[in-house]
Amino acid sequence: MDKSKTLMIRLSALVFLALFTITAHAQNFSVDAPNVVEKDEIFRIVYTADAEVEEFTAPELSGLELLAGPMPSRISSTNIVNGVRTDVFEINYTIMVRANQTGVATVSPASVKIDGKQYTSKALSIEVVAGSNSSSGNSGNGNDTQAGSTPENGEVSSEDIFLKLSFSKTRVVRGEPIVATLKLYTRVPIAGFEDVKFPVFNGFWSQELETPQNINFVRENYNNQVYNSAVLRRYILLPQQTGDLTVDPSYMVCQIQIRTSGGGFSMFDSFFDTYQTIRKRLSTPSATIKVNPLPSGAPASFGGGVGDFTMEVKLSADSIKAHEAGSLTVEINGSGNINLIETPFVELPQDFEKYDVKTDNSFSNGTSGLSGKKVFEFPFIPRSEGLFVIPPVKYSYYSIRQGRYITLESDTLKLKVLPNSNASSSAQVVSGVNKQSVVNLGSDIRYIFTSSADLARKGRFLISSWYFAAAVILIALLFLVADKVLKEREKLRGDVRRTRNRRANKVARNRLKLAQSYLAKGLQAPFYEELHKALLGYVSDKLSIQFAEMQRDAIIELLESRGIQAQERDELISLIDECEMARYSQQQSDGAMDGQYKRAIDIISTLENKL
Repeated sequence: MDKSKTLMIRLSALVFLALFTITAHAQNFSVDAPNVVEKDEIFRIVYTADAEVEEFTAPELSGLELLAGPMPSRISSTNIVNGVRTDVFEINYTIMVRANQTGVATVSPASVKIDGKQYTSKALSIEVVAGSNSSSGNSGNGNDTQAGSTPENGEVSSEDIFLKLSFSKTRVVRGEPIVATLKLYTRVPIAGFEDVKFPVFNGFWSQELETPQNINFVRENYNNQVYNSAVLRRYILLPQQTGDLTVDPSYMVCQIQIRTSGGGFSMFDSFFDTYQTIRKRLSTPSATIKVNPLPSGAPASFGGGVGDFTMEVKLSADSIKAHEAGSLTVEINGSGNINLIETPFVELPQDFEKYDVKTDNSFSNGTSGLSGKKVFEFPFIPRSEGLFVIPPVKYSYYSIRQGRYITLESDTLKLKVLPNSNASSSAQVVSGVNKQSVVNLGSDIRYIFTSSADLARKGRFLISSWYFAAAVILIALLFLVADKVLKEREKLRGDVRRTRNRRANKVARNRLKLAQSYLAKGLQAPFYEELHKALLGYVSDKLSIQFAEMQRDAIIELLESRGIQAQERDELISLIDECEMARYSQQQSDGAMDGQYKRAIDIISTLENKL
């Protein structure tokens, strides 16, 4: 009996564990390798399966020399979350190869057998460039993007690390979309960033397409050299002026780790090498975009659109009753400068009462500009019944692809306006006139009055009556009360602005004190958050502008109007950019954070003396 009870307990425990156990048997097979390498560079190709492999068939190599492998390694782990157990298993097959010739090296698919089934990886094409003939070390697998090596004794040239601002086009017409990309190229280890100044595009409408939360480096072939490259910013630009538009340089200071040799020629020297951080200032050269005017001969219906668009025009209904609201909608879809197109002309019948046009936008950013739709709604109220004809709506744009103006034209629309029994029979209107000329005939001729007339005695005037005097006094009192309320409200607003202005320095100092405490503890993220809030909060309070209006151009314009010099304005904007950039960069050094803290104090002190 005891044995039976023990067996039942064990079976129950096994069933319970089975219910709360999940084992990974996805049976995926993948490969990881760099996409570009240098000639004579040694690197790894790693194949990964997530289940036990019965048989592994190595790939065939072309343009690569096999040095070692395949070498298997196993990784297993168990995770228990909320009582749910997950077993994870992974087996890797690593082969070490060397690129022995330039061109494109190929790797055929490898295969594995798992539970009697065959799984195949994808084939690889790896670009092999001449490079600097100095990358004979191991580049790692595809996730290891390190190119080059750690420089010694501070020797970092402009070919080792540089900034590049590239444009998808440099000759365009006004309104033609351009994509600008700011990238960092490096062959040396980077520890952090300082003094970051992103580009300012004067003469362009601009919007950020890409602002990476983290800076991710990938291997890239640039001028036959392998670099680690990262996109710092990507913008969509729409030129608003013609001529040669200049984009000022962007710059930043990079903290670079260099190796300092221990000295001597001992075989143990590498164990005593030390590293130090140096700072190198990087900048992009000035760039010029040639913007030509649009060709002459634009149609009268041209609305400023540059790109490729379609148009749809429709009525809210085919028939409505008189004196009821309706609308005509013009929807323009496509890509280009769709956000800047103007309202198309719509000719509604004169019997229609017209109202302000409503606009609705739905855009997304892309490399060809903004794409999406812009909807124009024309509300109206027909004041007479009948069948009305609305002429075709025309809209013209300039097609970059075809190099000419294209006119879109809708069909003729017809709207049937039915009688409205709920409308007053005496409130008919004269047809054939515009909104300003509408005449209400029901108030021109009145019916014969048949009841007793309420006549006043001769000599009695309204102005001499007591209720007229009371009304005048009441109106005067209401005017005085309203005037006092408005003055008090204006005074209160002024007090709020003066209070914010007066307390701006104190609030900023409190935030800087909190940032200093984070600096002492080495907490980078909260330090930069408080430093950023201190700078923006001070500017917001001192200049009496809302956070929603805190755009770079608005801050510069307001500071300039207050007499702040260009150098001081640029220093403020630069430090704000550095705080934003620090959220995406690697760990900053204590020296850099301390320097930025002192600069914030100096900037706020300078502005406090001048504002």
